[in-house]
Amino acid sequence: MKKIGVLFALLLFVGCNEEAMRQPPPAAPVTTALPAPTPAAPDQAEALKNALTVDPVDAIAPDGRVVVRAHLKNPTAKELRPVLSWEAQGTWWQGEKATMSPVPPGGEGTIEVQARIGERVFPLPLARLEAMDGRQKLCGWEFLGRAMAAVAPLVREWNVAGPFDLGMPAKAADENDDKALYLKGPLAGWEGLLPPEKGADLAATYASKDGRPVRWQTLKADPAGLVNLGELYRVPYAAACAAAYIYSPEARSFRFSAGSDDSIRVRVNGKEVWKKHAVRGANADQDAFSADLKEGWNEVLLKVAHRAGPWGFYFRVIDPQRQLKFALKPAAALGP
Repeated sequence: MKKIGVLFALLLFVGCNEEAMRQPPPAAPVTTALPAPTPAAPDQAEALKNALTVDPVDAIAPDGRVVVRAHLKNPTAKELRPVLSWEAQGTWWQGEKATMSPVPPGGEGTIEVQARIGERVFPLPLARLEAMDGRQKLCGWEFLGRAMAAVAPLVREWNVAGPFDLGMPAKAADENDDKALYLKGPLAGWEGLLPPEKGADLAATYASKDGRPVRWQTLKADPAGLVNLGELYRVPYAAACAAAYIYSPEARSFRFSAGSDDSIRVRVNGKEVWKKHAVRGANADQDAFSADLKEGWNEVLLKVAHRAGPWGFYFRVIDPQRQLKFALKPAAALGP
């Protein structure tokens, strides 16, 4: 009798579960979804992309204050509201005041940003201007880089010579040992002077890493400012030299920044002013340093060494009053 009762209870339990499974699932809670943003028409999107123009900064004041102005055209049929956001502001950049007003359909508005810069101007913080139509973001622009380009130019044309032997020991058994040998090994091409470092004669011929004769040639930076040595030299464990000339109307100290893949040494008028021995990819403004320029033409000579893979560098001069000029030759005939 007891077994019959247990069997009956078990059948009742299974039946209840089957009934529950036949019931429709509980309705999801009702929520009011916000309408999805309506994408702009292709022609309007293109117009918005080109709707912001940025004035180049004329100068950085001695106390570090700078004013950035941009102009926003409204190609839409609705009022646009500019919104400015800052990310990664450091002690070297502080946005102090921004003036902007809604831009009516077909109209144009001016955005003015006042900021104060410390000794290290770069890397720039991310300052993003966005155009809002009601609650919908229509477009966004990064504009600080465009504004600062005139007072902090990347040097884009170089004389380059190489590749020279770095003096790397026999290849290591694995990647970690290889990096250690590069960073700590006795690299004659890094520690010693390469022939161009003894005097950059642009008419000279040198012996390359494999013994072939090489001469100076011109290499231009890409649109982002990278001087890609890998375009010319596809050899591992090598070094190259790059030379450019800067005209200053007065003798004074300037700030510089550089980035490299991998290592970099910088000489100004024969004096070493910076070195960084590293295993890294090249990004603009990885290093910051100061150097004195004399009145007249100044020689900047770089040695860039690499282990393997990509190879190149960025080089920038902070020119607060836009005084400097750049050239591939130091010839006095070029004049000021």
